[in-house]
Amino acid sequence: MSVNTALNAISALTIHGLITDTEGANIPMILHRTVAPLDLVPLLRLDEGAPPEVVYGPFIPRPPSTLPETGDLHVQLILGDEKGWGRSSFVHEVNVLPAATLPAHLPPLVLKVARSKRRAEIAREAWFYDELECLQGVVLPRCYGWFEAELAEGQSFSPSTRATGRSSDSEDSNPEWRFEDSKQLTEMSHSRNYVSVLLLEKMGGKLPIGVPLGDDLVKGIYDMYGEIAQLGVDHRDIRYSNMLAAPQGPATLPSLPSPFTGRIYTHRMIDIESCEKTNGEPSILTDWAASWIHSIVRNLPDGCIIEPWD
Repeated sequence: MSVNTALNAISALTIHGLITDTEGANIPMILHRTVAPLDLVPLLRLDEGAPPEVVYGPFIPRPPSTLPETGDLHVQLILGDEKGWGRSSFVHEVNVLPAATLPAHLPPLVLKVARSKRRAEIAREAWFYDELECLQGVVLPRCYGWFEAELAEGQSFSPSTRATGRSSDSEDSNPEWRFEDSKQLTEMSHSRNYVSVLLLEKMGGKLPIGVPLGDDLVKGIYDMYGEIAQLGVDHRDIRYSNMLAAPQGPATLPSLPSPFTGRIYTHRMIDIESCEKTNGEPSILTDWAASWIHSIVRNLPDGCIIEPWD
């Protein structure tokens, strides 16, 4: 193992502050690493029904993993302050309890927790972190694993979390239609008694508002979406809140150079659950992303946040 803990070194988590018993008392919950099957997310063919003058390439294969054998590290976490929330999940800072078994350095971390009806979305995001392993620490946060456990009778999410509350009018709707091409994801979309989480590197803040962004920063935002396009991946959820600064500080890990361009980026993209793996040429996918990015970055200096639905 290197001086930093490998992304697959952790086999289990004990989380304090997330689950309660029948009396409403917080109880520790043990979650085990889950591996997303290679066929979990169907690939999206963009050439079906396309005009003959439009040419798409073959699907780009997933690069081989460079990680060592899966480790057996068991990490205990205390749920900290909430960092954000959305339709399918909520995010909390976590504090790692000291243990003699921790062999190396873990950076500041957050826990992304699926809402009680949204296990399939976390599974899908875990698949894309595996697909884009070579870009973790480059344009994506480092992901230390997808972990799950089934709730026992009488156990439930703590009322202090957003696990069961509605984040939008569509929260109670069944998202099954989103997964109709995947039997595994469809079955997960009906799960109601699982705790499903991603353990992720903690990111920095959002892009500044009301000030010039600078040419280098703007170009970096455009280019980082071009990095995932090199693997045929389209983000599909490009918005202001999904662009965060790379972690900084003495406890953080350094940014890594891109395996494609050698560039070191100052920002990261998050929330990759809506990504699609396609047979689109990287230049096409990059151009699609650029149209969304343009609407965001050109309005930020004027103090205006443009959302996809605007």
